[in-house]
Amino acid sequence: MRTLSLIILGFFIAMEIQTALLLILSSRALVRDARTAKYGRVEDMLRSPSTPPVSLIVPAYNEAAGIVESVRSRTILSYPRYELVVVNDGSTDDTLERLIEAFQLRRVDLPIRPELEHANIRAIYKSGLAIPLTVVDKDNGGKGDALNAGINASAFPYVVVTDADMIFEEDSLIRIMRPFVQDRGPTVAVGGNIRPLNGCQVSMGRVTESALPKSVIELTQVVEYQRSFLGSRPGWSFLNGLLLVSGAFGAFKKEAVIQAGGFPQHHLGEDLDLTMRLHRSQREAGNDYRIVYAPNAVVWTEVPATAPPLRKQRIRWHRGLRQVVEEHRKMLFNPRYGFIGTVAWPAFFLFEFVAPILEAAGWIIMPITLIRSDIEPALVIGLLLVALLIAILNSLASLYLDERYGHFNSPIDAARLLLTAVLENFGPRQRTVWWRLRSLFWRRGDIDWGDMERTGVGNIGD
Repeated sequence: MRTLSLIILGFFIAMEIQTALLLILSSRALVRDARTAKYGRVEDMLRSPSTPPVSLIVPAYNEAAGIVESVRSRTILSYPRYELVVVNDGSTDDTLERLIEAFQLRRVDLPIRPELEHANIRAIYKSGLAIPLTVVDKDNGGKGDALNAGINASAFPYVVVTDADMIFEEDSLIRIMRPFVQDRGPTVAVGGNIRPLNGCQVSMGRVTESALPKSVIELTQVVEYQRSFLGSRPGWSFLNGLLLVSGAFGAFKKEAVIQAGGFPQHHLGEDLDLTMRLHRSQREAGNDYRIVYAPNAVVWTEVPATAPPLRKQRIRWHRGLRQVVEEHRKMLFNPRYGFIGTVAWPAFFLFEFVAPILEAAGWIIMPITLIRSDIEPALVIGLLLVALLIAILNSLASLYLDERYGHFNSPIDAARLLLTAVLENFGPRQRTVWWRLRSLFWRRGDIDWGDMERTGVGNIGD
């Protein structure tokens, strides 16, 4: 029991040290990205004939509350040439009817490439307005299935996938496509930066004032998002070991996606699975490739404001991770896949999938060890404090990295974030671990879109 307790404590110290190392690499990567952005000006892309056209794919399921505002916000993005492809995945509300009315949709006969599998397409519509909008109406098949249909219907060689509830910054498309222009050959995918929208002011499909939400549960997610998107992903990208290009905002070379088999159908972690498929297919083909992260390509999303939808979201995320672990287990510790197989994927497996199991076990084992006097209390408390201190410092460092983007500038906001970075370790973290443990008892047939009650993208902060 004593040995097991020490192993668990050592595991979590190692996990936090790994996070700290990624923070150091992320800091270097962010400095390099800022330097590159300075000399590779966004304005030049707007004028350059070499800027590649892109298809923006938006899957929608029961998004009637905000779909019209969402589409409108995407038709005024700053980008030389792009199209918008909305995929109505068998919605049971009036999502399609609202789109037809708002954008004067007309049914057309448009041939669809059969490269990727998806559910039956009922109809395809084009807008009667002067906007490059295509709407695909299809039977319900899940998010990955809808994305495949959108890719098949798209016209351009690059696709950007996003959720219907996202709020784009005006130059988001340019910034996420910049790595393709700078390194068009090897780059096959680019991940963007996702920020919580709760508390912000939104007008005409744009964030007009960034602000923090009021509730603790929302504040905790702000810290979590900053730690994930700025504290680790730039570091993994720096090492060419990025394993997750978020399906909420990610850009892909269409040819590479098709070669990898597209997004998986009936999957809860379709974005992680596709990123792993891309690594796998590119490695097996012997290609020189890159999957990178663009920290200044920002979109905003509404996060759960109460515990029930947050619980459902986190359980769904971990179920998706479980699927990916099962399907790509042959890549674990496999030198055939280079750095991905020997370092990045094993680290992700240990510190994302295994960690909740060990942490929960620690809650049981360490008190028993102390009661039985199998280990010195001072040693246990000391190691726990070390792990806790490193975890807090990692969160604080992530908040510091976010300072360069200047979204939350007031001293009060800074103080609230700093306090949340400390307090999240006492309750919220343990609750999330419990939710992730529950995912292990999941039945494989239980797959859905994971609906979350939303206020509608045009109403946040009003």
